[in-house]
Amino acid sequence: MDAIAKPIGCVQDYALLVAGLGAVLSNGLGVAFVLDDDMNYNPAQSLTCKLLGWDAVLKKRFEFDVRFYISSKAPLFAVYCFDRKWGMVDRGDANHPIDPARLPEAARASIDKGRAVLAAQGLQEVAHPYFFLPSPGCTTQLDGLPANVLESLFAEIV
Repeated sequence: MDAIAKPIGCVQDYALLVAGLGAVLSNGLGVAFVLDDDMNYNPAQSLTCKLLGWDAVLKKRFEFDVRFYISSKAPLFAVYCFDRKWGMVDRGDANHPIDPARLPEAARASIDKGRAVLAAQGLQEVAHPYFFLPSPGCTTQLDGLPANVLESLFAEIV
């Protein structure tokens, strides 16, 4: 909880750290990652990859964007999943964030590899169930409303 109240750390070393983590993730998972280094209303940068495959249980193809947020406030990360094709949720329902536990086994395995890579680099995960818990005493930069954990540590705008 101490990290939530810390100021955003936007320093050159942090930017280099995230870029380096992108290379490590790409090597570990065998997929390309896109770096989003825009920190407007975001106390983190993110690394995003596409996970594509076939789910034998659902008997259909899946496509997820998986974003690994890296906080500038502390050595923390979060996994934020988008269901771009509405394969896990009904069309019209919110397609993000999808709890990684709901994803097909093949997608979860890739995410777990990413988690292991980041943990080996000394980062700790803030899991999906914590995203929308309130951050006491914190407000959003965008509109000054009470902030939640996701907004305080990673992103107000996803």
